[in-house]
Amino acid sequence: MLSFKRGLHSTLVVCARTKYTKPKPKPRSRPNVRPPTQATHHSNNLNITAPIPPAVANIVTPEDHPLWQFFAEKKYMRKFDELDNDSRAWSIAELRRKSFDDLHSLWYTCLRERNILARENHLLKNDMGSNQDSYEAVAEKIRTTMWRIRHVLSERDWAFKRASQEFDSQKAQFLQEFETDFLEAPAAEDEESFEKLARLQQSVFGISEFIDENTVDRAFVDGMKYVATLKLKRFASRQDEARDLLEQSDHSIKDAGEAFVIFTAENTEAAAKEACDVVKELRAKNSSVSRYEELETVSNYVKQLAAAQMEKTISTGV
Repeated sequence: MLSFKRGLHSTLVVCARTKYTKPKPKPRSRPNVRPPTQATHHSNNLNITAPIPPAVANIVTPEDHPLWQFFAEKKYMRKFDELDNDSRAWSIAELRRKSFDDLHSLWYTCLRERNILARENHLLKNDMGSNQDSYEAVAEKIRTTMWRIRHVLSERDWAFKRASQEFDSQKAQFLQEFETDFLEAPAAEDEESFEKLARLQQSVFGISEFIDENTVDRAFVDGMKYVATLKLKRFASRQDEARDLLEQSDHSIKDAGEAFVIFTAENTEAAAKEACDVVKELRAKNSSVSRYEELETVSNYVKQLAAAQMEKTISTGV
């Protein structure tokens, strides 16, 4: 019985040795072995150098790194006597005298200084364990200035909205009075009259005299039609072409493509006559712009005209 158990144990061990557990025999040597066709990519004479310990001297920060904006004169931390403790916040009366660009610049100057003070105050409280509130006091003055900037801008925004509402109720009457004065001015005052028209299109419709500075929206298209109609009415008493075109258009230019041609023409009689001829050619070809496609079409016209003007400027050097 004892010998049977030992024999069974030996059999189990032998059966447990699979092809993965059995040691592989050493391969036979081959007489004809082809040498490697590619050399190794590294050198066999490699020398391991000692690692470089991390240190501040090993780190070089560029002078224009954005994180320098969180440091005052690239200092780790300013001392208490280096802070501007004697200053005060800007008053609302002082800020009301500033332009929007000045307020915009002042806002971001205050924001940058508050970021610097926040970093320094964090170091003071957490790394040094101090309870000094000098940095917080200066930051509070700056925060008061920023709050007052927002207050002044809110006042201006509210005043602009109220003025816009009041002007919208009187806009039709104002435009009618301007049109009467514009058309009754003598021909000798053409230059002055068109300067007034340029100021009107800027203030009422937001259309700049520099074509590439405009954003094509509904106000731009409506203003362009209004200005084009006024230009034709201005020259209608002197030119048959302008008078005939107005009569055919029911005394108002409604097509955006036609309005763009007249609007972008020079403010002279010769240019107005040439624009009228172009409009007549467009009508002869039944070329018109759908109201649903006005914004996209006029936007493409503006881009093409701006590109042509830029190319002309480059070629002539003027």
